[in-house]
Amino acid sequence: MSVFSGFFPLGLGTSRLPVSGPNDAEGLEQSVEIVLRALELGVNYVDVGHNYSAGMAPRVLKEAFRRTKRPFSTMVKVQYGEDRTADDALRRAELHLTAMGLERARFFTCWSIWSWEDFQRIMEPGGIYEGAEKLKAEGVVEHICASLHAPPADMIRMIESGAFEGVTVSYSLLNAAQMRPVLDAAKARNVGVAVMNPLGGGLIAQNRAFFSFACCEPDGGDAVHAALRFAKAHPAVDIVLGGVSSTEELEDSAALFSAPDAEPPEARMERALSSLSGIQGFCTGCKYCAGCPKGIPTYALMKARNALLFDPAASYNRQGPEELLYDLQIFRKLYYEAGWLPASGENPCVRCGKCERACTQKLDVIEGVSEIYRRAEQAGYTEAAHKARLEELLVGKGCRKVGLYPSGGFSRLVIRLYREFFGEPAFEWVLFNSDEKTWGRTDEGHVIHAPQEIGELCPDMILVCTYRFEEEIARSLRPYAEQGILIEKLHRKGEVPWVF
Repeated sequence: MSVFSGFFPLGLGTSRLPVSGPNDAEGLEQSVEIVLRALELGVNYVDVGHNYSAGMAPRVLKEAFRRTKRPFSTMVKVQYGEDRTADDALRRAELHLTAMGLERARFFTCWSIWSWEDFQRIMEPGGIYEGAEKLKAEGVVEHICASLHAPPADMIRMIESGAFEGVTVSYSLLNAAQMRPVLDAAKARNVGVAVMNPLGGGLIAQNRAFFSFACCEPDGGDAVHAALRFAKAHPAVDIVLGGVSSTEELEDSAALFSAPDAEPPEARMERALSSLSGIQGFCTGCKYCAGCPKGIPTYALMKARNALLFDPAASYNRQGPEELLYDLQIFRKLYYEAGWLPASGENPCVRCGKCERACTQKLDVIEGVSEIYRRAEQAGYTEAAHKARLEELLVGKGCRKVGLYPSGGFSRLVIRLYREFFGEPAFEWVLFNSDEKTWGRTDEGHVIHAPQEIGELCPDMILVCTYRFEEEIARSLRPYAEQGILIEKLHRKGEVPWVF
């Protein structure tokens, strides 16, 4: 038994609710109805983050919880970077609970741990984990969990540390070969597992014909059903999270998990993985090609290259061109799963052939690796590209103050990389954020200001350092451009994000 045992096998994800913002009354009501319907169907694990569904998910849940007496369990999430100390964790938890109209939550989630180094920082004395322990001792939360985005080997170390009672991990047909050892480790430690991205971030739903191999007779030819059943088949998996935007999607998934799988779980896993390995051009991530003499993570690059087998999907507010959509999928996977960012677009491969001789799928690994390096150069996904862009924007411009808007992961990276590449700046960094909860707080020693203070603080330049919402923020800053403040975007057209 784990902390996730006994829950309905479908968990409700709240990142795709049909609400666009605080003024979308119709979307808010539709979203509340989805949550209420989920609880009626027996779904009792609700996954939520403060920024889900345009930041409206907590408000949706507050209203839904107010209207029901049905049982549910949810969590507070605290992410390293946004918060760093035990006191930060306590404040963040209080904000989340208030936003949902709750006094306590069943789970505390150390949210989005990207690396072993991040895990160590979370576990430091006075860090986020200490805050979680205080909340547990006070009865505000019952269990300490984590969502893990680190390389699989690091995930296993975190699970085996004994720090977490439950984990949320990405697991699907697309990454099963790499992730099965992680799930095995969780099962061995009796750590509960909730699966996110069971449809591979939507790729499986968008390419049903390609993934029809995963279907057996009970699936009725529906690759989405087959993929969801596959995600639940591993004995470590307690909950499969389904992000839904309509009651129809919800009811379809809930019906699927309301009945036992007609195919034995072990048979489903082995059949699907065997079929997957037989697909022409598909890298299974077996890692037999590892050990490149030039240090290239060939298996990671080839696994990410699988995206080219599918139709590209719009993402990060980008509808095209097609090359950019493919690059977003490829480098997002390399960023999250391998932590790979090349020094430059120059391919160090010496074409020795070691990788191709070891490849069980007989893939053209040498050319595949070459293509990824070419795409990295094209998409600005290199250390050299980041250095060149910062130099172009900030070096020798005579600025006294440089504004970064919004504060967060991008601004922290910009500040860190500038220091690494060029040393301490001759100008002052000034951070801005539209989230009033951040105003007056510090990030890496820099105070976060409201956008309304731009005129008073008068930076020489404001660097829009986000990706998804860069156009909207740039438009909102046009009045300041008319006052002589230079407005620049961190990303060039056609580049992928510096932070995914």
